[in-house]
Amino acid sequence: MKKKLFAIGNPIMMDDGIGIVVAEEIQDWLSERDIEVIIGETDADYCMSFIKKDDFILIIDATYLNIRPGCVTTCPIRELNNDYKSVYSQHEMSLLKGLTMYGKKVNGYFIGIEIEKIQFGCQLSENLSGELQSICEKVKGEIQKIFNESNN
Repeated sequence: MKKKLFAIGNPIMMDDGIGIVVAEEIQDWLSERDIEVIIGETDADYCMSFIKKDDFILIIDATYLNIRPGCVTTCPIRELNNDYKSVYSQHEMSLLKGLTMYGKKVNGYFIGIEIEKIQFGCQLSENLSGELQSICEKVKGEIQKIFNESNN
């Protein structure tokens, strides 16, 4: 089993790129734990080409759940319903939809980071930018919990 983290988002749409920014910030930490990082941006087909039968995958992406910006939420991929899959992506073909469409039954988790702004721009919003290190620590904590639970 290989562990893989897919960073999803559009880096030229401000906070929509938060998953990519966080993955790049914690990439060394992930590598130390044998978690391969794939920067998928908005290309679901590219990401699908990396998913093999026994992989354990993490998908990190922006969310818009009307909660406090910077909040980190997680959910097992197999527990995501169709409403969740359509709400979480502004992209035509999301990786979550692709998993269903291609019939890939994977084990793993979705890690969402609540956004503040999606508009043209290459920087994160002031709020998320100011909380970036805290967000990274929250994401690392969630990943540690995921792998502690899956080892029990």
